[in-house]
Amino acid sequence: MLKRNKMLTGQNIICFGSSSWQYPGLQQTTMRLLADKNRILYVNALGSRNVSLKLSQCRFYFNRIKRQFQKNPVTTDGTVVCNPFVIPFVYNPLATRCNRALLRAQFHRLLPKINFRDYILWVGTPSAAPFLDLFNPALTIYNPVDRYRAFSFVNGEKIRAYEKLIGARADAVICTSDAIRNDMAEFNRHAFAVTHGVDVDHFHSALSREYRLEDLEKLPKPIIGFFGGLSERVNYHLLGRIARRYPDASLVLIGKQLHSLAELEGLKNVHLLGYRDFDLLPQYMKHFSVCLIPYHVNELMEAVDPIKLREYLCQGKPVVSVDLPEVRKLAELVYIGRDEEEFVAMVGRALEEKDPALVEERIKTARRSEWSVKIAEISAIVNDAFMRKNRVQ
Repeated sequence: MLKRNKMLTGQNIICFGSSSWQYPGLQQTTMRLLADKNRILYVNALGSRNVSLKLSQCRFYFNRIKRQFQKNPVTTDGTVVCNPFVIPFVYNPLATRCNRALLRAQFHRLLPKINFRDYILWVGTPSAAPFLDLFNPALTIYNPVDRYRAFSFVNGEKIRAYEKLIGARADAVICTSDAIRNDMAEFNRHAFAVTHGVDVDHFHSALSREYRLEDLEKLPKPIIGFFGGLSERVNYHLLGRIARRYPDASLVLIGKQLHSLAELEGLKNVHLLGYRDFDLLPQYMKHFSVCLIPYHVNELMEAVDPIKLREYLCQGKPVVSVDLPEVRKLAELVYIGRDEEEFVAMVGRALEEKDPALVEERIKTARRSEWSVKIAEISAIVNDAFMRKNRVQ
């Protein structure tokens, strides 16, 4: 029988991630922290995209297939990262049958090799649903970090059916927002919301140091900033309006370009710095006068708990955000724009802010979301699930 501790300790955990290990996402961070006292087998994403012959998608599939032929790496903390060999037609019944056989063979070899018995099955992606019965876990946890059915590149109806299947099998569901918890409560009465954790010291420590960032030095001040993937989630029309309303400010966007930025062309005060390593983000943020959460408000984003909100708060920065349910919980600390016009106006109010008490309160709020707090919340949910299951047995 697996141990039940206040904090998860001495457990074997197989995590089916929603993205690859090298991506700095929530599930990867959770597993890295749990790896301090547990053994982790992280299974890179099985995929959930509709098949497309677009060049970008062909590159995506090529890179995935290439990784499948690589040896399973072992990280410095002992985590084993598995690159599962699967056919990338996730919604095709024949491909699913083939993938069941492929995964059965791969894990039949791998689990004895790394001595994984009495494990927790941690499901982070709905596309793992057709393969759950290949495993015999002591406990099953479903951990949705997005409203997966609302992604533009998936079969939403199929994803929802997968979530129903996982919900019926899971001993607990750990969601990242109230909206996702409410979605999953339809399928599992043990659904909980645990919002994103944040590494406060990583972001806050930059305030006490001096950095020279050449790509910011010559830019006109103030700086209105955003960091994150420049994907379809971002409202570029809104960003264009901000740049035009505040022509003497610099609008700095840090992140990999994943979407057309045509609406920002010709705006001389918009500065695209590209991708920057996570370790450097606090240094850049230190120079932001105002931080932005400029997303589209839609079915997907209404279920998001934006991690960058708490990252911004770590430095006490004024934050202007679109109106999202999870952001609304911190309305006394954040400037919320309910439409584009109000958002643009709120940027002006944030630029004028001079309230040291508000800065301190934001930092205190961020500290209440330290990763240690979140891991304790997650551990409590898992331990309660063990207790319920053992009472039934």
